[in-house]
Amino acid sequence: MSRVRVLAGTKKGAFILTADGKRKQWQVEGPFFGGWEIYHLTGSPVNPDRLYASQSSAWFGQIIQR
Repeated sequence: MSRVRVLAGTKKGAFILTADGKRKQWQVEGPFFGGWEIYHLTGSPVNPDRLYASQSSAWFGQIIQR
């Protein structure tokens, strides 16, 4: 059965939610980049396990993390 992955960016960091194809039970991983506001989160088309995140803070400004 296929696997479903949802990438979620929040004010508290990034979260990865995974489930099987039926989507009855979800596993939540994170927060990644704790304390950073995550505006965009995406997987690499070459390697889906490599994530790119767009972060922001009042002190450091905009940052792209891999």
